[in-house]
Amino acid sequence: MKTVSIYSGPEAGDGQKYEALLKEHGYKLTPRRRAIIRLLGQGTCATPERIWRRLKPGFGRLGLPTVYRNLEEFRKAGVAARVAGPEERFYYGLCRARRPDQHHHHIVCEKCRRVSEVSGCRLEGLAASVKKETGFQVTEHRLELVGLCRKCRTRTGKSKPNTRSSREGK
Repeated sequence: MKTVSIYSGPEAGDGQKYEALLKEHGYKLTPRRRAIIRLLGQGTCATPERIWRRLKPGFGRLGLPTVYRNLEEFRKAGVAARVAGPEERFYYGLCRARRPDQHHHHIVCEKCRRVSEVSGCRLEGLAASVKKETGFQVTEHRLELVGLCRKCRTRTGKSKPNTRSSREGK
């Protein structure tokens, strides 16, 4: 598992890689979509509201719903990663997995906000078991694990993770 940060800067050719992914998924490369890719390619990880505020001056008519819709299309095409941040708000950044169009999950360090992609999926067996037991057909799932990366765990001296659910104690 390679650790990469959605805060890290772009690699050469990133813009073309992400534009090609959008084309493969049938999306047109509009000036607004290119601007969002350029902004995220600067290593920015941001909320849709922040992206909208940064891009609005360059586009006379750019609505917040347009930014949300494009970011969700980017996510579905494997161009962007969506991770939960502080205050349970979603943040988007370019997905830097080797094959972002293939199903994978993210692990997020709660301290430094580094995001790693975990390739493969170990939940297919669970989905099959759920279907067998309940008749429920799972069509999609999301998994994001939050904790402390090795570097932050070493810095804080915290050897055991806090396993309490984020919903507990609220």
